[in-house]
Amino acid sequence: MIAFPESPALPLAHVTYIVDPEKLEALAGRDWSFLLSPLFDPLYLSMIVATLVVTVLGFAACELVKPLREACHGIHNRLLKYHGFIPLILRVSLGVAFVVAGTKQVLLLPNVPGEALSTLEVVIGFFLIVGFMIRLSALVAFGIYCYGLYTSHYLLGSMETGAAALLIAAHGDGPPSIDNILDIDPLSRSLNFLWRFLQRHTGVVLRLALGSTLIWLSITEKAMNPRVCEAVVIDYKLESVIPVSTAMWVFAVGVIEFAVGLVLVLGFFTRTFSIIAFLVLTLSFFYFREEVAGHVTFFGALLVLMVTGAGALSIDSLIAWKTRHVRGTVSPYDE
Repeated sequence: MIAFPESPALPLAHVTYIVDPEKLEALAGRDWSFLLSPLFDPLYLSMIVATLVVTVLGFAACELVKPLREACHGIHNRLLKYHGFIPLILRVSLGVAFVVAGTKQVLLLPNVPGEALSTLEVVIGFFLIVGFMIRLSALVAFGIYCYGLYTSHYLLGSMETGAAALLIAAHGDGPPSIDNILDIDPLSRSLNFLWRFLQRHTGVVLRLALGSTLIWLSITEKAMNPRVCEAVVIDYKLESVIPVSTAMWVFAVGVIEFAVGLVLVLGFFTRTFSIIAFLVLTLSFFYFREEVAGHVTFFGALLVLMVTGAGALSIDSLIAWKTRHVRGTVSPYDE
């Protein structure tokens, strides 16, 4: 069995999938002068400022330019029509992730050995996909995630897994599912108050989980271990994709990851940043040839956020109330 490096001094996550273990040990650690060097380069500093200005102008244009505003409102309204698919999206994405992890004998993530629970992962994943004993299966899935988190800090880079499991249990026997066909729904009444609360706050739970995951990854990988991330840039020749220094690559990716995570936690332009994150992650996973199926829950959670928006206790919700006098983020714009 492969021995994955893991210790409090080596708090790495996704980069361990694609970096040689010997490099991890050799390059791990802080290097602030390297990481922050782009801030002292006039060219890169101007690029950072220009990117911020273009981003702000882009968001402003979508609100001030009528055709763009109408197009964005139309997308918003059409996304709301997919609300009934939320349980299915979460079930299938988490189920596929569990089946893939179980067949590879890992505990949810490629760098966490999990031979002892591999059969249970496959069974639970299959039950979730077909919709059999959904609430019970989802709670078992949540228990597996908690056990994995107890044994390995790597699973902090997959908090959306635990969130998805809880939300699947909350939404229960929605169609299409075997539970719906057979009209069985164990645990529905005994914890009904909890299920209703989680259903109302699906967007809140997912954005907090996803946002926290991205912030954690940006800190543990890019900020605390920049030279390891530099090795990824060099090994995959990313400088030929965008011709900037390795330091600029690591700094930019870390800042973007942290910024997207922060806006998700705050609930600011949640649908827009979910779409952006989905596109960027899709490109990166395929470029690095990672096991996409094992991370499908991340993509499923982003899809759900596109539908629900930020939900309550968010900047988006506050904006909706101030500008349209509607509560929450699931009210359509007037046609």
